[in-house]
Amino acid sequence: MKKTLLTVTVNGNEIAFIKDQGHYFIHWGEQGKPRAVKKITTPSGRKPSQNSAHKQFLEAVQATKVLKFSRL
Repeated sequence: MKKTLLTVTVNGNEIAFIKDQGHYFIHWGEQGKPRAVKKITTPSGRKPSQNSAHKQFLEAVQATKVLKFSRL
C-alpha cells in the first residue's frame, strides 16, 4: 500500500517521500503528477532504515532548492 509520508513544494515542483511495500521512494514532478521516481537504497542496494531514507529525502529537497530549473 502506497503511503505519502511527506510532501514539499519548491518552485512549483512537488517532491514527495513515499513508502510502498516497505520500500522508500522520492517522487518529483508537478503537484499530483510525478514525472520521476527514485527508489531509495543503501550503496549496497539494500533497503535503508527510515532515518536514513528521510535524510536522503531532505538532501534531495536541499538540492532542489539550490538548483535552478523550470518545471520538470
